[in-house]
Amino acid sequence: MNKIDMGGQLPEFTLQVGVSETINLPSDIESDYAVILFYRGHW
Repeated sequence: MNKIDMGGQLPEFTLQVGVSETINLPSDIESDYAVILFYRGHW
């Protein structure tokens, strides 16, 4: 997989949010611009 360059488009993918919810990116984002932060919760 290649990195996303500035101005590039995010590929479609699904993330597990909590136990029973998912979010589909970028289709679930309702604005033209967003900041997505991935935080590694535990080591």
